[in-house]
Amino acid sequence: MRLLRGARHAALAPWALFLALLIAPSAMAADGVSPVIGETLRPVNVLLLFASPRLTPAQMAIDEAFRSTLTSRLSAPVYFYTEYLDLTLFHGDEPRPELRALLERKYRGVKLDLVVALASTALRFAIQYRADLFRGAPVVFASVDRAALGDLPLRDDITGIWLNADWARTLDAALRLQPATRRVVLITGTSSTDRVWQAAAKRQLDVDRYRAGVEIEYLTDLSVDQVLQRVAGLSRGTIVLFGAFSRDATGQNLIGAEVVRRVAASSRVPVYGPGETYIGAGIVGGHVVSFQAQGVRAAELAVRVLGGERPSPADGGTNAYVFDWRQLRRWGLDEARLPAGSEVRFRTPSPWDLYKWQLLGGVALVTLQTALIVGLLVNRRQRRRAQQALAERLRFETLVSELSAAFVTSPAREVGGRIEKALGRIVEDLRLDRAVLAELDDRRPDVIEVTHSWTRDGVPAIVGSLEKRAFPWVASRLQAGHIVAAGRLDDLPDTAQTDRRNMTALGTRSFVAVPLIIEGVVGGALAFSSIRAEREWPDELAQRLRLLAEIFANALARRRAASAARESEDRFRLLADTAPLMIWMAEPDGRRTYFNRRWLDMTGRRPDEDLTDGWVNSVNPDDRKAASETYYRAVAERRSFTIDYRLRRRDGEDRWILDHGVPRIDEDGSFVGYVGSVIDITALNTALKAVLESNALRSAIFGSLYGQVAAIDRDGVIIALNHSWTRFAEENAEPARGLAVGANCLEVWRAAAAGGDAHAYRALEAVTAVLNGKKEDVRLEYACRSGAVERWFEMAVEPFRRPEGGAVISYIDITRRHNAEEEARRQREDLAHAQRVTTLGELSASLAHEINQPLAAIVTNAQAAIRLLERQGMAHADVSEALTDMAADARRASAIIQRLRALSRKEHAPQSGIALNDLIDDVVSLLRHDFMRKRITVLRVFDPVVPSIAGDPVQLQQVILNLLVNASEAIAHNDGGRREIAIVTTRRTPGLVEIAIRDSGIGAKESELARMFERFVSTKPGGLGMGLAISRTIVEAHGGRIRAIANPDRGLTLHVELPCEQSVTEHSGSPSR
Repeated sequence: MRLLRGARHAALAPWALFLALLIAPSAMAADGVSPVIGETLRPVNVLLLFASPRLTPAQMAIDEAFRSTLTSRLSAPVYFYTEYLDLTLFHGDEPRPELRALLERKYRGVKLDLVVALASTALRFAIQYRADLFRGAPVVFASVDRAALGDLPLRDDITGIWLNADWARTLDAALRLQPATRRVVLITGTSSTDRVWQAAAKRQLDVDRYRAGVEIEYLTDLSVDQVLQRVAGLSRGTIVLFGAFSRDATGQNLIGAEVVRRVAASSRVPVYGPGETYIGAGIVGGHVVSFQAQGVRAAELAVRVLGGERPSPADGGTNAYVFDWRQLRRWGLDEARLPAGSEVRFRTPSPWDLYKWQLLGGVALVTLQTALIVGLLVNRRQRRRAQQALAERLRFETLVSELSAAFVTSPAREVGGRIEKALGRIVEDLRLDRAVLAELDDRRPDVIEVTHSWTRDGVPAIVGSLEKRAFPWVASRLQAGHIVAAGRLDDLPDTAQTDRRNMTALGTRSFVAVPLIIEGVVGGALAFSSIRAEREWPDELAQRLRLLAEIFANALARRRAASAARESEDRFRLLADTAPLMIWMAEPDGRRTYFNRRWLDMTGRRPDEDLTDGWVNSVNPDDRKAASETYYRAVAERRSFTIDYRLRRRDGEDRWILDHGVPRIDEDGSFVGYVGSVIDITALNTALKAVLESNALRSAIFGSLYGQVAAIDRDGVIIALNHSWTRFAEENAEPARGLAVGANCLEVWRAAAAGGDAHAYRALEAVTAVLNGKKEDVRLEYACRSGAVERWFEMAVEPFRRPEGGAVISYIDITRRHNAEEEARRQREDLAHAQRVTTLGELSASLAHEINQPLAAIVTNAQAAIRLLERQGMAHADVSEALTDMAADARRASAIIQRLRALSRKEHAPQSGIALNDLIDDVVSLLRHDFMRKRITVLRVFDPVVPSIAGDPVQLQQVILNLLVNASEAIAHNDGGRREIAIVTTRRTPGLVEIAIRDSGIGAKESELARMFERFVSTKPGGLGMGLAISRTIVEAHGGRIRAIANPDRGLTLHVELPCEQSVTEHSGSPSR
């Protein structure tokens, strides 16, 4: 290759010298050497941008044509700057910043008149950095595929000639030359330019008119050696289309013309292509792009641009039908089938035209020599026969060895090609004309299928299927396992008349057929025939052919097994590719090995990009980690899974998908991987979201209703509950017990009513009446208990105004309203009671005043009676004692009445020096009879030196009275145990005395102790709740405090703390109620 490039550069040396001579004057003018030229015409500065690092044949053709055309069309001198950007050596934009910086420094002081981009990547570079590097300079391009630019906008000062790789017309021309073509193999490289050519091929060839007639296979992402191996194994009925190939899969940079030369040399089928530079390198031809014409057209546009015009990019006019005469002859293609106007190059005169007289002289000389040689040949015949026999045996043994090795080492998919090559070699070695390998098909027992054949040129081939009835005698002999051979067809028995007639029709003059025993059963036949002459089939040769038949039978058995497995896989792939969902398969470790066509159409990626873990790259970055972790966690546990995530579609839109995978279990029970299906649920999610939003709005409105609200259908089934109902049902048992969405409230209430629940019966009647239309609405109130608390509810039932009917049930908690009403009622009763007590107090004071007069008279009369008896000397001890007791009792009754009158007075004057123990004794004596009636023992534990106190004795007596009365009533409600009250007086700290009243009554809860001194709070059944509140007011008015403590065993102890007399003076204000 280096020699070829060197020779090419050597051939260009004169042109380079010529160009140098043209450029030198212009350069001298630019430097001011020639003042005349410099004053008349300013040089035109043109920058040529090449994407590749070197001049390929295509670039050389464009470069030469552009330079020469532009120079000849312009009167001003032209100075060409040339830059090889090397963009094809890199992927992406890796070197572009460095290139921009380099070019910016190089052309900082140069005024460019025109920038010429000679490739799509070069044009993209020029457009991208035009503002920084070539500001104001128009751009002309050539060799640019329109699709390679995509949506890149072109300003009006950018024009050029589009490159049209005409694959369609090239394929049409190939099919005209080879109408029996059934398969097309298209080869391109891996560089960005190569992929542009490949994309153009897919756009033009992936259409119905080609799919119906031929199968198109794209060979890309392969190394050169792999490409050569693939084309070397192509069979008849196949053609090769060769495109751009400047880099292979290994990253090696190449020249397409050199690659196509190697491909054409290795290929067993003709090679076509749409590039003119490939003509002469081994391709037959095609509707090729003329890169020279590209350069000329681009130069013509450049002249117009430099003249101030703004022409639009041009298309067409650079393609033509060009063919290589040598390749037409090589492949035996009829030149008459070429499209009209085709150019045929490299046409060579025939040897007869060139060496007519020499050939005639040679023939005469050969004729004389032949007579001499014949004699020598006769003498050598015998010796050579022996040598030939030995050589044939050696060749046969070599052939058997090589065929056995070839079939054993070849992959199953290559067995067919190996069989055809083997048949050809056998025919060549045995000097036969035709070889046929036919197989039996159980599905068509009356037919034998010709699967492989090899014939010499000019010998008709046997293809397709043959009916057994056309060769009944031969078929029966082969079916029995016998070798059938006939040196002449006349040697066949009379029973083989049908066989003889049909073999004659096939042109057969002599044949041998060997049965193929596949897995112990005759599965076909291996037949060899001579068409041009009759020949004998000795037994030794027949046995050799039987040995070859065994080799072919083993190869067929191996291929059938592989074919069965492949057919199974193909059926699965066909099913997968036509299924209305995406399907994938994975290895046991989770690495995915297969994606069906719908997945690839969805993602727009190549199969190799999504294999193993590559599929994760198509997942939305926000979902990627969760989806991957869930997937591999399921794989590690070997269980089924379902994942939803967003998958990036080929247009960049994220689609929600549902990915479901299940383990694959082999026949022996072993885990062999996963198979999964994927469906697009974006539309479903959108619809579901809309439904959910609508439901959410209705639920929000329904849930915002006041109270607990439920909607039921006409059968009583609950169809909706608001949030308040649900929360209430979670916190309370009634009235929402068993009532949830889907439950039948009528059945729940009917069952509760049967159990004696009166409220359920009333609710059942109310709802039934509304559902039946008997009542427009119903309201009722009832109480129910929630734990230890009684709560009141108002139930309202109204019709559900919709076509389906139903009812709306609401519960409103009216406990606070009901309690307020009950509290108001109790306060009215308490007020009436207080009024009665006040009236009774006033009546008691009046009665005390009225009773006090008779008691005074009783005392006076008793005392007078005693004096009269003493004066008259009639004194009697018993009578005097009785009268004395009568007077004492009357005085005591008068004192009691005086105390009652004092208690009924509203105001009392404070006193000092009050003896606390005496004050308590007075109150106890007042309640003595009540204690005796209730069988209560009163224990008085007084401190004898307790200091006196100051205050209102009547109010203090009222406090002690209230406490003792409460204690006695608490004991009265206690059914068993001791019944006693202990009163203890002590001096606590300096300045304080304490009265402790301890009872053995029913006591109070800890929660009630803090509230028992509040107004209208009572722990006694029927209590007014005023006594302790009044007592606390009096005690606090005297500067003390009162508190209650629960006893460890039972009952309460009330502690009253009062200041001593010496500290009373420190207390401001007068104690009063």
